[in-house]
Amino acid sequence: MKKLASLTVALGLMASIAATASAAEVTGTTTDAATTTPATVTGSAYGDQFETVITPADIKPATPQIILTKATPFHFSMDSLTPAGWLSAQTIDTTGNVMTDTWGNEWREIYTWLGKAWIKVPASAYVITP
Repeated sequence: MKKLASLTVALGLMASIAATASAAEVTGTTTDAATTTPATVTGSAYGDQFETVITPADIKPATPQIILTKATPFHFSMDSLTPAGWLSAQTIDTTGNVMTDTWGNEWREIYTWLGKAWIKVPASAYVITP
């Protein structure tokens, strides 16, 4: 049974290699051994130009990151008194939105597992601006 499976796999591989090799279209003719015209392969991926997927308009500047050194609460709005959750010490990515409340505290919008939220940047945190 194992020999039959091995033979089937080998035949399948040979068939796929043959199909791949015959997929390129060959043009050109030969008249005799003295005057031969070299065959030209068309449809090959080697000479084709590719279209650029990422354009300069797609490139956006990076947003600042915050390195938290202790557990910090996050809120769904700046006016909220109760936190929606807590973040442990980690590096978090911001959306780039920054607000200052009436007491002079800096609030930044961040990405969390619950969606976008706001965090009051603690004095012990490091803000990395690219």
